[in-house]
Amino acid sequence: MAMKMLSVKGVFEDGAARPSEPVAGRDGQIVVITFLDEVDEVRVSSQTAEWGALIELVEECALDTGIPDLAHQHDHYLHGTPKKD
Repeated sequence: MAMKMLSVKGVFEDGAARPSEPVAGRDGQIVVITFLDEVDEVRVSSQTAEWGALIELVEECALDTGIPDLAHQHDHYLHGTPKKD
């Protein structure tokens, strides 16, 4: 299952995070809240865009091999070494 991320700016007030823009269809979803220093906000926004582009590229290029442990056991499948525990 591919995991997609959505980044939304907002503010933390009175013990609650409030997005700066509407976010539809996300009620009850687990979130990670990262507090940003204003000085670093431009740099972080740029990095977030770059990571988003990389994640999108990886998802576009992903192939379903039908081998669920391919990444973990790549030496076994490539070189015939015994599987790792």
